[in-house]
Amino acid sequence: MDKIEIKSSGGDLVLSKSTGEWKTVSPVDYMANTELVNKAISSLKNFNIESIISTNPAKKDTYGFNENNQAEISVYEGGNLKGKFLMGNAAVGTSSYIKKMDSDNIYITDALERTDFVKPDLNEWREKNIVSIPKQSVNSIEFISPEETFTVSKDASGKYFVGTDSVTNAFDGILNLLENFQTTNFADTLINDESAFKNIINIDNGNKNQIKFLMIPTTPVKYYVKVEGDKQIYELEDGAAKNLLKTKKDITGK
Repeated sequence: MDKIEIKSSGGDLVLSKSTGEWKTVSPVDYMANTELVNKAISSLKNFNIESIISTNPAKKDTYGFNENNQAEISVYEGGNLKGKFLMGNAAVGTSSYIKKMDSDNIYITDALERTDFVKPDLNEWREKNIVSIPKQSVNSIEFISPEETFTVSKDASGKYFVGTDSVTNAFDGILNLLENFQTTNFADTLINDESAFKNIINIDNGNKNQIKFLMIPTTPVKYYVKVEGDKQIYELEDGAAKNLLKTKKDITGK
């Protein structure tokens, strides 16, 4: 398989492996969540037809085959369509109801879960990891905000300090977050004014990584996040952003 199309009332999705790794190419061009794609592929490779449930076209709504509920699954190999079917309601356990496009026969499957293909939000298919920086590789982090600028640096013994002040557990929490820093959501928008991002974190781990934050005064508050070299604007909940946006007092206790 090198392409999967999923059409449902929630929107149309195209997953493609044309570049050697799975991406969502529609409705947006972005890295796909490999774990979710692999689970869908495994289901497509391994599911079985348990039995025929109905041959009566009047019963199709009972099993979820209507425009508001059904999903159309198309599978491609080498750019060629290899198979297509409709998926209706979920059944018991890992089973679902499916039917061919041009048939009234409705089947129940084993090891084919509806939730592997139909998501409440198409953004669930997108890779949510922003950066992954091993904590032991971090040499220093500079925190810049409108109120203050300070740097946490590692000494020869591997301990972190702000000047001569040692750090609290709050800084260890930041290092843990940066090892698997994930977004809450995606903001598919353009922000041309880079100076609007008032809070900045510069991370030196042998490479230079810069993460910028822009507070959006919605209710509840959220933050847009931008990483240097990445055009995507990420969206974080207020609490998630503030786990990284610490003050000098938060980090040193002084």
